[in-house]
Amino acid sequence: MDSGFGRNDERGVPQELQGFSWAAFLWGGVWAAAYRVWIGLFAFVPIFGLIMNVILGVRGAQWAYRKGSIPDLARYRSAQRTWVIVWAALSVFAIIPGIGVVSAMAIYGVKKYVTNAKRAEARSSLAAMAKGMAACGARGDLPPTSAWVPSDLSAVGGKKYQSTSSDWSSQAAFACSGFASSGPQYFRYRWLQATSESGQFEAEADLNADGIADEAMQQGVRCTAGACEVELLLGDSPAPR
Repeated sequence: MDSGFGRNDERGVPQELQGFSWAAFLWGGVWAAAYRVWIGLFAFVPIFGLIMNVILGVRGAQWAYRKGSIPDLARYRSAQRTWVIVWAALSVFAIIPGIGVVSAMAIYGVKKYVTNAKRAEARSSLAAMAKGMAACGARGDLPPTSAWVPSDLSAVGGKKYQSTSSDWSSQAAFACSGFASSGPQYFRYRWLQATSESGQFEAEADLNADGIADEAMQQGVRCTAGACEVELLLGDSPAPR
């Protein structure tokens, strides 16, 4: 097989074939096979691929000409433009889905981060409520079930709710636990009494504003003989969508 490899003699090769061939460089072994530059098939070998592509870009057209694979320069120029255009089009079609995947991953990551930040509010608030209620229960019976703050889920439907001090102090459960939120909240809260010695604080949110609670957590308090303990937080994982 005469590939012409190693020949630097450019005599007899048209001047326009002595420049860099982008088609040969971009398509590598495919271009080499089409123009019978057999040594260019090394472009398919992982170790030599990029090096051979560069060599084909520099010398490929001259080797192809010497092999008789370029009988018509005008047709060759037209074909090379087509090779480059097709390569560019395929690259665009390959890149666009990739950009879409990366964008989707970025959006998901940001959304997850924001959701976790909002859920941190509930974890912190429930812990404070339960700790206060444990101290309250040690002094007597646990208070009855409270109303939700805010009362309507739509008040935290994809937005923050700004409570007032009376929202908390007017209810025995929150007054007993000593809890009052001074900042805006994404969750609503209540105390649910199970018995005079047990119950739980509950938090729920409608982060996507569809009218249905999509996040919920609970933290219980249990008392025995005047000693109260805070139970483990429940629901501390993203709700299924």
